[in-house]
Amino acid sequence: MSRVETFTANTSASALVPQFGLQTIADARAAALARMTEAAAALAGAFSLTQAAANIAKTAHGGHAAYRDSRRETTHIENLFGAHFDADASLAAWRTQLDAGIWTRLLHETRLHSVMDRTERDTFEAALRGDVPEATLENMVATLSRLTGDADLMFKRGLARCFSDLDRRFKSHDAFKIGSRIILTRVFDEWGYWHCRSYSSTVADIERVFAILDGKAPNPGALEAAIRHARGGAHGARQSEVETEYFTARAFKNGNLHLWFSRPELVTKANLVLADYYGAAVADAATEDDTPDIIRKRSQVPAKDLAFYPTPAAVVDELLRSLHLKPGMRVLEPSAGIGNIVRPLLAKGCIVEAIEIHPDRARALESIAHPNLTVRLANFLKVEAHPVFDAVLANPPFAGTHWIAHVVHAWNFVAPGGKLSVILPASAEVNETPRHIEFRQWAERVDAARYGRRWTALPAESFASVGTNIQTVILTLHKAS
Repeated sequence: MSRVETFTANTSASALVPQFGLQTIADARAAALARMTEAAAALAGAFSLTQAAANIAKTAHGGHAAYRDSRRETTHIENLFGAHFDADASLAAWRTQLDAGIWTRLLHETRLHSVMDRTERDTFEAALRGDVPEATLENMVATLSRLTGDADLMFKRGLARCFSDLDRRFKSHDAFKIGSRIILTRVFDEWGYWHCRSYSSTVADIERVFAILDGKAPNPGALEAAIRHARGGAHGARQSEVETEYFTARAFKNGNLHLWFSRPELVTKANLVLADYYGAAVADAATEDDTPDIIRKRSQVPAKDLAFYPTPAAVVDELLRSLHLKPGMRVLEPSAGIGNIVRPLLAKGCIVEAIEIHPDRARALESIAHPNLTVRLANFLKVEAHPVFDAVLANPPFAGTHWIAHVVHAWNFVAPGGKLSVILPASAEVNETPRHIEFRQWAERVDAARYGRRWTALPAESFASVGTNIQTVILTLHKAS
């Protein structure tokens, strides 16, 4: 059992703040708010009395005012009247500050800040800068329960994201496992000082996850501090080297930083965590020895278990975002599944042909019963291609690089001037096997659009709701008219 799993198994939301307890915090907050509400009401009443006094004073001075050369006196009078005091707004602002302080305290005293990855921390800090949730007992218990329950996922996600920030190949774990060294480019400026802020948080995240894997309390920032100290007091490009508990860091004159992992057993643990996070069910199976001939060597055999992962609604929205589909356009969905892409296409008025190999899913498509929908039960890879579709959209099977055969075959269905847009594993864009390289070269050759983005990265965990954390991208190709 990992340190994170031990932490979550032995920790409940009600026991996360042992010094005082959540109920005590909630009671103190309620008492403070009640007292401040009384104070705000008293201030509002007092300022109302000052306005009444001012109106009566006009009877005495008749509107005449003598010039007084005393800024301090004027300031005291302005404070006395409090012309801009708004009791409700002031109380709301104070409540926000109070709750933000409580949430910050909980984050640190529960030790959850040591488990949260950068994305979760950024989300938390953004909430504290915006509409801060009320720190009621109910909200505290619910939030801490969620964070405690998600601690293991946050740890795995944090490990995956911090390495993918360092090298885009990490976005697909099967494409690039952690080895003995990583290289960070342009970390230091021309004077030899650390200047890349984005690396600061990423390196701190690496330290955090390695310490947790080692069963120790994280000390993020120690590596950067050691590097800065070793390079302090000198100017200009230079080399330096420093060792910490988990790393040997060597800085070079060109501004790059090489990190060697000192603990091979922790590297092994990290790779196991990454494999667990991304999942093996839809892994890209291409190897360095695979033939790169994607046109003549494609298989017509379906992926094992048909590799079915329904397309989440948010991914469908992103797939359709830049296609500018119009009513009456002919669209093909060659891996139609249960219709998650088909339905939005029909809603846009498109004429849709859906191909599905699985009988039960084909029947689910037929049950949509839309006049603009034609459903064909077939193995798409054996369907004869006719370039008659304005657009072809697909979420093909990922396993065993079946997606390559699907994309190449789907391209033959696109009419001149049409588009092919497909959801693929991130390895399609970043893997360096001959097969992947040949596929990207093919895509570049056939794509008529020499501008804009051919690849669009989807957010991390886009497919988490259907059981996989594999990183995904959208590939869009345009056929010449």
